[in-house]
Amino acid sequence: MRRATILLPALLALLALVGCKMNIGDGCGNSTDCSVTGERQCDLTQPGGYCTVFSCDADTCPEGACVEWRFIPSRTAETWCMRTCGSTGDCDRREYSCVSPAHITQSGQEDPNLPPEDRVARIIDLNRALAEAKICVALSESVDPDAAQFELDAGM
Repeated sequence: MRRATILLPALLALLALVGCKMNIGDGCGNSTDCSVTGERQCDLTQPGGYCTVFSCDADTCPEGACVEWRFIPSRTAETWCMRTCGSTGDCDRREYSCVSPAHITQSGQEDPNLPPEDRVARIIDLNRALAEAKICVALSESVDPDAAQFELDAGM
């Protein structure tokens, strides 16, 4: 009986640590929110934080897809594990949209007609299903050119 009372708290603590692992794309306030062992980081530059793995290689993300950003020229490229999705509802976060990496513009907006030479993101996984997936991203607010002109004129 005494042995059970000692083992039970230890077992519960272990289950709490294992059960608290966040998924790729979940919100976070610091990297320990994503992983207590350090294999995932919290990208605080994204709204509400974004649990990810920085500097992933093809087919190495624990879930989601490895996305290469700013790949031309190659020396500026960065890779991040990103949550994959079928629709915006899959992102589970108000600020995030489900988009094809091939449609993300330099300004962080979505353009389904974006020419290949203007693309800033691509999935580098070799798995064909992942390579054609959409990802959860926080897009920039679109700017109404007429409203922007009004703001410029208002100061004159």
